[in-house]
Amino acid sequence: MKSKTEAIIIGSMNLGEADKLVTFFSLERGKLKGVARNARKSFRRFGAGLEAFTHCRLHVHEREHQELLRIESCDIISQPRAITGELNRMAAGSVILELVKEIAPEAERNPSAFLLLVHVLQLLNDGEDPSFLLKIFEIRFLSLLGYQPKLDHCLSCGGASNRPMIFSGLKGGVLCPDCMVSSGDSQVMLSPGAIGFYYQALRMEMDKVCRLKPSTEIMQELDRAFSTHTFHILGKRLKSTEFLRSVRSL
Repeated sequence: MKSKTEAIIIGSMNLGEADKLVTFFSLERGKLKGVARNARKSFRRFGAGLEAFTHCRLHVHEREHQELLRIESCDIISQPRAITGELNRMAAGSVILELVKEIAPEAERNPSAFLLLVHVLQLLNDGEDPSFLLKIFEIRFLSLLGYQPKLDHCLSCGGASNRPMIFSGLKGGVLCPDCMVSSGDSQVMLSPGAIGFYYQALRMEMDKVCRLKPSTEIMQELDRAFSTHTFHILGKRLKSTEFLRSVRSL
């Protein structure tokens, strides 16, 4: 069966002498993989359309009982060249793509998550702050996939988060200092300001979200909390975060 699907290229790798194995996140069917035959030799059919971050329309052929799609050709919708042309943007973008690759389930349609990815990559390409956009993407993407942490009240006593709270990655939410018992789990303090920013970023329309101006301290608190959160979701660290840290230290 042949079909077309709008997609963002998550990554690709060489396969054999001329093919490419491509991972992409699509509007119609979520995260998928496919083989592009002779992609390294056929510029007419693929051009640079299989490069990471590319927003494209893929022409695919699917056969029953075959796990991988066959990618026949590619029409480029847009290529965010500013992302790959600047180290800070590429590092933040790499974390975004790895989040999608590692967390999104296979072949599960999620149009809201796809449109979020398209919008954030476009803002990243247009010059908005990379660290800010990465945090916005983490907050909203994890929520759309059912991994929203509980930050508005203590998971134990139910007390409101109107004072500094302690984020527990193991529990996926916050505990107040009175209820927190040391368990060996990494603990991250979250201020009321950081928690307030989280819910603003989650609920505000994407066209307006860049108006938010969180402090450096709030961003650092949320960085630590989401690093812990994603580790407990995946059971491992994202490889691209090391690249991001090295770029930030330059």
